[in-house]
Amino acid sequence: MSVSNWIQALSHPQENGIVIFVSGFLLALGLYHLLLYFQNKIPTYLYYALYALLVLIYTFHRAKHFILSDLVAGHRMQIEFFYDPLKWLYSTVYMFFALSFVDLDQYFPKFTKYLKLFLKTGLVILGILLLIAVIINNKKILDKAYNFAFLPVIFLLSLYILYLIYLSKSPVKYYLLIGAGTYLLVTTYSHYLTYTGRPFRVLFYGATAFEMILFALGLGYKQKLINEEKNLWQELVIKEYEKNLLIKEDLTKKLGEEVYHKMKQIDTLKREKRIAEQKKLALSYSKQILQLRLQAVQAQMNPHFLFNALNAIKNFIIKNDQKKAVTYLSKFAKLIRIVLDHAKLSETSLHDELELIQLYVDVENIRFNNGIDFKIEIDDDVFIHSVKVPPMIFQSLIENAIWHGLAPKKGDKKLHMKIAKMYPYVKVIIEDNGIGRKKAREIREQKNMTLKKESMGIKITEERLAVYTQAFKNKFKIDFIDLYDDQSQPAGTRVEIFIPVA
Repeated sequence: MSVSNWIQALSHPQENGIVIFVSGFLLALGLYHLLLYFQNKIPTYLYYALYALLVLIYTFHRAKHFILSDLVAGHRMQIEFFYDPLKWLYSTVYMFFALSFVDLDQYFPKFTKYLKLFLKTGLVILGILLLIAVIINNKKILDKAYNFAFLPVIFLLSLYILYLIYLSKSPVKYYLLIGAGTYLLVTTYSHYLTYTGRPFRVLFYGATAFEMILFALGLGYKQKLINEEKNLWQELVIKEYEKNLLIKEDLTKKLGEEVYHKMKQIDTLKREKRIAEQKKLALSYSKQILQLRLQAVQAQMNPHFLFNALNAIKNFIIKNDQKKAVTYLSKFAKLIRIVLDHAKLSETSLHDELELIQLYVDVENIRFNNGIDFKIEIDDDVFIHSVKVPPMIFQSLIENAIWHGLAPKKGDKKLHMKIAKMYPYVKVIIEDNGIGRKKAREIREQKNMTLKKESMGIKITEERLAVYTQAFKNKFKIDFIDLYDDQSQPAGTRVEIFIPVA
């Protein structure tokens, strides 16, 4: 066969099987690299696969007696409508592939950033033009935009990018330079022949196949370099790890010795600090206890109580009732002596505390002509001589019951204390049948009286119990309970104090 006959045969790639070969070749490469992308998640594989498959879509339907082209034989007109958008699209993907293939952003980051922005903008413009063409059912706007705007710009950009790739230090740049350069020159010449009426499309298919082969080889070589670098890093990591193990053993030995010496120093410092803190804490507790003792004496030696008691005794003397005067004066003197003696103590027996309360109520009862029925009940299992409590701890509660609960009440006045054992506590109940806390509060508000005295006494009692029970496992509790009769009317107040004994 003569040369002219060979050229004539090659000039019809749709009939001589070249399109079928290239289409199948593109299909295989596209699917293979798409799988590689899903396996390795490297964007370059994705761009390569998309480029191969887009070129396949552009070419496969041209072949005769090809299974894929036979499937779309009835839609050739619709496919040809999208020729220029396809070329625009695969040229854009091609540019993204080139940038990713040689990692151009490592060498020319600013240019690469603006180029990607330009390509993305071009895709947006392509979408708008395609929508317009579909609406008006005329693809001339696409043809003109591609041939007279996009193609010249992308051609000049391709030349400049090839120049930048040449300047870069990418180890795979020559695969792209040779493949892309050959494709650019050959396809440009092919387009020239087509527009001058001498189409020789086999050049396009040959250049496409040659370029795809070089790109595939370049990707393989790039993956080899990545694997070699990864293996090198693994070897370095292993060597560094072995070196670190030796250093670690040496440091562990030295650290163990240092830790031993430091622990001895820390133990010494801890002991010294503990002793200092204990001294400081003991001093703080002592100051707090002394302050609370003073507050307790000040609260319990109420001036009104002293004045009323002395005034009552004076009335007995004026009435010449010497017997009562001597009796109450004796009790009053004994009460004052016990109060002053107890102020020096940190704790006292429950027996002595109840004796003080009995004396206090007896003296207070002078004002009520002994109208207060006061009783103390003690369960048999409570040994009041051995149970310890803070001195004068119940006085302010008894005082509140008398002054605010019983004093305003008409009729019988009852005030009872009950001592019971509820391990690990001693339970002390102070119960009165007075007017109740709510009514007492209303009376004080009407008379513009302050709650400060009452609340201060309760607060001091709680603080003293808190200090007293610091060394106990269980803490104290104080509960205030309002009592009501069958008609839901106030019937007094009950105070329950739980003092730990263990």
